[in-house]
This record gives sequence, structure tokens and C-alpha cells, in this order.
Amino acid sequence: MSAPQWTANPAVQQAAEAGDYATILRFSRLAAGLTLQQLGAAGGYSASTLSRLESRRRSIRDVAELRRLADLYDVPAELLGLATTPGPHDGSTLTRTVDGEGDTVQRRRFLAGAAAVGAGAMMPAPATAAPAGNTIEDVLFGRLTAEPLPPQQMTAQIAAGRADYRATRFTRLARRLPRLLAQATASRTAADLHEQAGAAQRLAEAYGLATQLLIKLHDDGLAFATADRAVQAATGGNDPLIMAESQRLAATVLRRVDHGDSAQRHVLDAAEQVHAFTREGGPAYHAMYGQLLAVASYTAAIRDDRDTAWTLLAEAEQPAVAAGTSDRFNTTEISVYRISVARTLGDYGAAVDYARRVDPRSIPDAERRARYWEDRALALQGRGRPRAAYDTLLAAERDVPEEVRYRPWAQQLTRDLLSTPASYGLSGIREFATRVGVA
Repeated sequence: MSAPQWTANPAVQQAAEAGDYATILRFSRLAAGLTLQQLGAAGGYSASTLSRLESRRRSIRDVAELRRLADLYDVPAELLGLATTPGPHDGSTLTRTVDGEGDTVQRRRFLAGAAAVGAGAMMPAPATAAPAGNTIEDVLFGRLTAEPLPPQQMTAQIAAGRADYRATRFTRLARRLPRLLAQATASRTAADLHEQAGAAQRLAEAYGLATQLLIKLHDDGLAFATADRAVQAATGGNDPLIMAESQRLAATVLRRVDHGDSAQRHVLDAAEQVHAFTREGGPAYHAMYGQLLAVASYTAAIRDDRDTAWTLLAEAEQPAVAAGTSDRFNTTEISVYRISVARTLGDYGAAVDYARRVDPRSIPDAERRARYWEDRALALQGRGRPRAAYDTLLAAERDVPEEVRYRPWAQQLTRDLLSTPASYGLSGIREFATRVGVA
């Protein structure tokens, strides 16, 4: 059986020579058009684990796991430094064949069924769903095209997608996005000279939405690609806010793939650029400036730079006040960021106290309330209060069910709760674990 075409890529060959197995795995998955969720479902891995493997945040433990990954990703053994057959005492099989064809049994079955449906398979498809099989990768690799839409209709489609994201309707957004991206791409290509800037801005917004969803799904590799396209598209427009939002998302992805220094520089550069418009730009520019400073604060907290984190968050307060009731960023957002920063720095008591001062009903967007519930639950668990953490999980499930049922943080917290003696006193914890996919 000949090697797949993607293995001839010079970057793959260079990675093989350097022993950079993470890059090889990522190339294989993207070439197959699979998401982390789809591949993980086939091999018994969580999407977050595969993401950490592909971004080198988690090392491959031993040869047996390396063989398992070669099998799952359908990577030629020699690229991962493996012999074509396992050693006599390995006990594993690198390539289980059917009818002499040489394909991996598990991968073939998966490709025949699950690969075509994507994240949207968790719920019945709405009437407006894209045809089965369409994925974000199809758009990135040119396998999905669509007819261009008039500007007003394209704007309406993006607004509908944004509403799904803010309401944490992630499965519906996952179905909507491939065609939305294809339509935005076609509209940019077909735009007349005087329409090109607007079409580029709408394309940037569409790719920004895709990046936000992929971040939620912990598909950091694909989010890196969509964030880059968002920035490139925004460069062709003339809206500083859309450019700043694209840069904010790019910085978030950089932070998640362990490029914290680059992420910090990126988001602070974007903040400086937006600040130049705040004097004449009005509340929207103040809101964006404050949000970028808050993101920089959280990034500093992740890097354990305590002084910078709190200094930047304090600086974000003034633009938050100037933004007034902006739905992008306001003083309530500052309060929620305080919880996030304190929790990330390990100050669980302070985080719990900050959370106590925030009424979640004052947070209009479900997606932002989800962040509040996440930080509050994790802070309570860090504080050694498993019952309160579990009660917060239940409250979050009632409020933002998709956030709890499909996000790794909630699943990991549930596992942690189950592994403690306190789990015997948490009524309904095992039924809850089943609902969120924790065996």
C-alpha cells in the first residue's frame, strides 16, 4: 500500500527527521479532514488529549502508545521511527487488516460512518443544516464551495451564527459554519472593487466565529488555521474593530498552544492600535480596548505573572466604564475576569469571593455566563468544597447545557468529583456523569 500524498510534504519529512511526531500526527489528521472530536471518538481519546499531543503539551508515554497513535492517525510506521511490525513482546498490532487490503479496522469503520457528520451529530439536524459531510476542513482545503450572497444576506447569516455562539448553541453553529464560510469566501471572490473591503470584513467575521467555536471544542490546531485566515481577511478590510477582534482570537490560540509570550505581545499590540481610536470612536472602541487589556491580564495570569495580571485588569476598568452598556465589554465583564484571574493564579478563596459578588443573571450572554460558571465551579473545587462545586455544575447544566455536556473542563471536574470520597454524598453525581459523557 503506497504512502498517502501528504507524507511527501517537506514539512512532514523535516518533522520525521527531527522526531517531531506531534507535527506528523497533525498533518495526517488535517489531510484526512477529521476533527479532534471525530478522531478521538474512534480511538478512545478525548479531544483535549489529542490536542495536547498535537501541540506537544503532552508527551507520548511509550512505544505502545506511539503504535496506537500511528494506527489511529493512519501514519506510516517509518515516519514515527517504528518498525513495520511490533516487537515480539509488544503485544500490539500496528496494522490489523481486513481481506488483505491493509486498512486499519477501526479507522475504516470510523471513516465510513462518523467522519461525515462532525460535531453536529449529537443532535438532530435542523432544517437549515448544511449537507451531511461538510466540515470546516472542507472549506479550508477547497472541497466545499457555495454561491455568493448579497451583502445584507451575508451579514444576516453571520449575525445568526454569532447569536448561536452567544447562546451556547454550539451544535447548531457547527452545522451552520461550513456553508457560512464557503458563502463568505465566494462572496469575497465575487465582490466588485468597491465591495471588496466589506466582503473581506464579513469573511474575517465568519472565520472569527469558526475560531471561537474551535477554541470551545479544544481543536487548537484547526483554530490556528482559521484564526490566521480571519486576520488575513481583516487586513483586506478597513474596520479596526474587526481587525482587533481577529487579532484577539489569534492571541488566544497562540496562548493555548504554549506561545504565551507571543500571545501577550500580539494582544497588547492590538490594544495599542485600538487605543488610538478611542478618543473619537465611541463606546465600541472603548469596549474593544478594555477587552484586549482583560485578555492580556488573563494571559499574564496563565504565565503566573501576578503583578502584570492585576495591573492590566485594573487598566481595563476605565475603558469598561467608558463603554457603558456595550454588549461587547463592560464593568460586569471586569468582575467576571477577576474570578478568572484569581482562579488561574491559584487564589481560590479570592476567586470564590469575587464569584459571590456577581449575579449571573446580570450577564446577558449565555457564553459569558458559561465562563462564570466554569471559574466558580473550579475555584470551589480548588478551595476544597466539592459539594458546592457540584451544585455549581448542576446550575450551569440548567443554564448552559451544551457548555457543560460538551466541554472538557466540566468532564474533568466531574471525574475529579467522582474520584473523591465526597462523591458518595453527592446525590445524582453518577447520573450527571453519564449525561456529560464521563463513564
